[in-house]
Amino acid sequence: MRHPLLAAVLVAVALPLGAAPAAAVAPAAAAAEPVPLGAPLSDVNLIGGAVATTPDGVPTVYGVTNGEPARLTAADARTGEILLTTPLPGASSSYSVITLDGGDVYISANSNGHLYRLPWGAGAVEDLGQVAPGQTFAWDITEGPDGRVYGVTYPGARLYAYDPDTREYQDYGAVAADTQQGRTIASYGGKLYVGTMTRAHLVEVDPATGDQREIALPPASDPGNDLTSVFDVNVAGDRLYVRIGTDIKYAPLYEYDPATGTWGASLDTVAGLELPAPGPDGELYVMRTNTLTAWDPATGDVTPTSLRYEGRVYNYRGAGWADLGDPEWPGLTLTGFFWRGELWRYNPRTGRGEVARTEVPGEPIEIVSLEPATGGGVWAGGFLGGFAHVDTATGASRFNRFSQTEYLYDDGDSVWVGAYPDARGYRYDPDAAFNDPDYAPGPPGTPVNPVKLWDFKQHTANPQDRVFALLPLDDVVVAATGPKGSTFGGSVAVSDRATGETRFLDDLSPDRALTSLAASADGATVYAGTWVYGGTGSPDPVQSDGTVLAFDPVSGDVRWQVTPVPGAPAYVATTVDAAGRLWTLAGSALVELDPATGATLRTVQLGDPLPSGRKTWPHQAGIVETVPGADAVYVSVGGRLYCVYGATGAAEDLGAFAYSSFTVLDDGDLAMASGPELFRWTPPAVDAAPPAVEVGVAHVDGDWRPYLELTADDGAGLGVHEIAYRLDGGPWTTYTGPVRLRPGRHLVEVRVADRAGNVASVTERLEARPAFGR
Repeated sequence: MRHPLLAAVLVAVALPLGAAPAAAVAPAAAAAEPVPLGAPLSDVNLIGGAVATTPDGVPTVYGVTNGEPARLTAADARTGEILLTTPLPGASSSYSVITLDGGDVYISANSNGHLYRLPWGAGAVEDLGQVAPGQTFAWDITEGPDGRVYGVTYPGARLYAYDPDTREYQDYGAVAADTQQGRTIASYGGKLYVGTMTRAHLVEVDPATGDQREIALPPASDPGNDLTSVFDVNVAGDRLYVRIGTDIKYAPLYEYDPATGTWGASLDTVAGLELPAPGPDGELYVMRTNTLTAWDPATGDVTPTSLRYEGRVYNYRGAGWADLGDPEWPGLTLTGFFWRGELWRYNPRTGRGEVARTEVPGEPIEIVSLEPATGGGVWAGGFLGGFAHVDTATGASRFNRFSQTEYLYDDGDSVWVGAYPDARGYRYDPDAAFNDPDYAPGPPGTPVNPVKLWDFKQHTANPQDRVFALLPLDDVVVAATGPKGSTFGGSVAVSDRATGETRFLDDLSPDRALTSLAASADGATVYAGTWVYGGTGSPDPVQSDGTVLAFDPVSGDVRWQVTPVPGAPAYVATTVDAAGRLWTLAGSALVELDPATGATLRTVQLGDPLPSGRKTWPHQAGIVETVPGADAVYVSVGGRLYCVYGATGAAEDLGAFAYSSFTVLDDGDLAMASGPELFRWTPPAVDAAPPAVEVGVAHVDGDWRPYLELTADDGAGLGVHEIAYRLDGGPWTTYTGPVRLRPGRHLVEVRVADRAGNVASVTERLEARPAFGR
């Protein structure tokens, strides 16, 4: 995939008082085409799954691996053999897969909000389109009492139905007014049961009429907590089992009797996502503290089995009963996938359990963070998993299986890693062996690397989920984080580099999250942009204006806080350039602020104003990066890339920019991401040549008096910005046209600046002679 960058043109900006207007600029020399480096991140990350015996009698485990695109895989539950693997075009992940009696498989997908069907016997899926207008996440699905497929969505918390016979959708609208997350759904007794995330609701819906009835959540689930969610609703026997809590990985499971409308037994620390039918003695099998566990809600008995799966993420993905036709696995065996594509089995009759590797294929992972690597290359972090060092000359990558990696910072000694969820911070030694017990355990005795420094799961006073920025200073590393769920307000983690001790600075800007960080040269002041948006699924913002602030990273004292552009909800990409200027980006306006006071010094408008709107990550709103060896910054905003020169504010439009993220390498090239693909590009050379200057004496027709004439030519540069002169040691004056001279000898000093800030200085002695008779 190639993304051509257009020839450069000049962007008009406001000039300082007395500056000359910009001259026409010749198009920049054609830039080289971006060089594709491949997809450096690839892994198996499987979420949605199901188990069924196909019409021809094959016990089959289905699962969807996240990637670009997501992929549906079917494996023989008896052998682990891969029976089918097919992409879901346009989708990046799926949280739900169901099978119908005729053998058809349905898959709900993100982040396009589409529903897919694999007809029985087919080798590829059908794209059934977007489930409802504007919905980008089609979460859980279930088969309803009328044979239609029902599902729920984000961002509208919508309930919809799909009719396989008519191939038409029905939109039931939102199931709750104070949340955007319709997360889970189950069907029982002719009714649908829908659960929402932050804020938590359990809603009974009559699919025939659309009538809704809210079911009060059990008091023990803390339903008044803004972070409480209904993560899963499942049917087992004649009961609903509803997983309610604040942590999607592990939460209490509650029994609900739809016939009586009462809550019954509960079990804590249960990992989702789905529940299989009850076992032979009515027991439910759940994953709990890394162990498949049998729970009898009637007696309260909790019995761990022999099957274990280590690591931070241990919920099974799809679980169901199958007859494996093997005397070593008599009767029905419980089976499914784990998240890395391993096939697991447990037989309650024998007590035997096993986890076996399969050939579930890995998929390319979307790149969400980039950082230049010390010694060459680039670090790339992935959505839903891992980071890698990439050789930008060859594209060769060294991948580390890890968490969703949303921010990376290489300070030459360590690589600092910001991970989702729970806004965790890590310190990684790139010269030591990788060993993470949660994601990729190394050999016994290997030191843990990366080392976790903080985890906002323990900071319950201000729950956070995302690391928006990291900034290592001499003694501490500072992290700006974004809130969890439907809450507002960010935090700042300040971690001691020597001890790893971390403290948190909350409410530096109430109900806003810090999006970006920069520091003064001495590290005593940290500058940050903020935005008004809350966590995923949050309602309309509490605040209307974002801010830029300066604070002391030691004391947390805020030195100033300003709103440079009235009404702007977000300030991102806050940067201190090589000359010490402080920049921030508000929509398409690049604003320079006084580092001492926050006062606005100038504003450079880059293209048309942009509509405001919520983003997941600040880099989606814009990026500002310094240009090596030049007094300039690159700015990506509004789908274009600009080079803005610091001395003058002149902006060069480098063309359409179809990349989601970029960073500047040490040699001046750009590493750029588009989905899972990485590119390297050599941008046009910055304007570094000063203008040519000519100084002379001229005469005007009909006038005998001599005049000083100055000529400046910037060649292929951005044009002349200002011409200044002084005569015989007098004051400096802006040159606007020929200057009448007194006859005689003069000392002329000339300074010419072009729009890139390059300056040419000339000193000459002139003889000004009158021209009588003209």
